[in-house]
Amino acid sequence: MNTYEVYAIKYAERDAIANNHYHGSNDAHENYYMPMDYFIWVAKSKEYTVVIDVGFNETIANKRGRTFLRCPIKTLEKLDIEVKDVPYVVLTHMHYDHVGNLMKFPHSTFVIQEKEMSFWTGKHASRGEYKHLIEVEDIVHLVRENFKGKITFVSDHKEILPGITVYNAGGHSPGLQFVKVQTEQGNVILTSDVSHFYTNFEEDRPFTIVHELSKMYDAFDLVRSVSDDSTIIVPGHDPKVMERFSSPTTELNGIAVQIK
Repeated sequence: MNTYEVYAIKYAERDAIANNHYHGSNDAHENYYMPMDYFIWVAKSKEYTVVIDVGFNETIANKRGRTFLRCPIKTLEKLDIEVKDVPYVVLTHMHYDHVGNLMKFPHSTFVIQEKEMSFWTGKHASRGEYKHLIEVEDIVHLVRENFKGKITFVSDHKEILPGITVYNAGGHSPGLQFVKVQTEQGNVILTSDVSHFYTNFEEDRPFTIVHELSKMYDAFDLVRSVSDDSTIIVPGHDPKVMERFSSPTTELNGIAVQIK
């Protein structure tokens, strides 16, 4: 059985209030402070290292008013990971905060849902309510990678390596996928933006950015259906992740945690 260690690396943050994080919320009682963190994730075994999402860079952080803390890809070195040794990078979806450092993985194959790529290279991607979610150069880069034969397209659910499975979810983005990773303690589900915060999933309250609302609920249900009592479910942007789990070394305090 191939098992992995799973890490979350925090690279940026932004101030926000609770109302910002729940679809349709205008409750005056939810105007309390509820900041958002930005992460990438790593699954590391003796045989393989897989990176899940690649974050954005400082230029994009400044453009979008995010607080940039560190380069998430450079931080991989602190986990003894070199990008040349990463065979696969799973891209959960193509929003700007998940695909902004693609050029730093020249030797990796990118794993993405086919419908995600189709949408963001299609006719609706340039419309106002969509185009602000992406950076055009990220999309162009992925098109070029496709012509180099460096993208593995998934049309539903797939085990990409022993112990790592991606699941098509949709909802927040047309081809959003989440990742289940087998560890020694049980399975870890990296929800990415299926659930930005613990409360989205636990309280059945979708996030504000919606591609198809009914599929956001279906995505919650899918996460539950592939979980058991021992499964650790990790949201995509919740600062509580850094509180609930411990850093693997003192050097990584406040930077990265191991999910276990």
